[in-house]
Amino acid sequence: MDLRPLTQVETYSVALALQDYVPVALSALGLFFLAEMIARMSAEARVGRIALLGAWLVMLGGGIKASWKLNLALTGADIHWMDNALFILMGPGFTALGWALSAAQRQWAGQPLTSRWAWLFPFLVSAAFLATAAGLAWAQPGTRTWFFVLLGMTTIANFALSGLAIRQAWGQGRRGIALLFIVNVVAILALQGFARAGDRTELVQWIEQILNTLSNLAFALAAYRLNRVTPAAAGHLAAAAARLG
Repeated sequence: MDLRPLTQVETYSVALALQDYVPVALSALGLFFLAEMIARMSAEARVGRIALLGAWLVMLGGGIKASWKLNLALTGADIHWMDNALFILMGPGFTALGWALSAAQRQWAGQPLTSRWAWLFPFLVSAAFLATAAGLAWAQPGTRTWFFVLLGMTTIANFALSGLAIRQAWGQGRRGIALLFIVNVVAILALQGFARAGDRTELVQWIEQILNTLSNLAFALAAYRLNRVTPAAAGHLAAAAARLG
């Protein structure tokens, strides 16, 4: 997923705007593979539902932002709520997915959740960040301080999700899968470096979007493969018990 901040309204060709749907689709595919895996790993259906909710929120945020870009290319109209929806939805989405994967990994290892109310954590964190951003937008109109609050939330949650996936793949002896997740993280950092460079020619934007597409292709492939090699909680615990016995 493209986590680059925009500091000003950019211009896009229709072809460039249409291509932006490709990394959105690849990212969504990978996230739904992870959500399916999380539901299988967890002993609680609620954890799987929270993961699925997170995947939908991220996909919706990315889809709305791609549609904003296409509308801007076609009409020149900057529809602010579509532009702003990206991080308003992606921040809570990645937070939900990150918590769900962490909870599923604990249960997969035979450890209980820390509390019966632990499932509230991603919702409380998201509410706190969204309320802070809304307060800053109201108190400081015309500034983008609120945006950087949500950008920080999204970036941290996304990297936490990737870190948990890398740790799981590495722990299962799947070094190739872990490497694909690492490629995705490195590409995200590279894209943020492009954004800070300030060169926004169409050629540079094509390079960024192609890199973003390859990054999300690596993520989708890694999520698919990790999903395929990760057994359900009951089967995993039974195999572990047999090894110990």
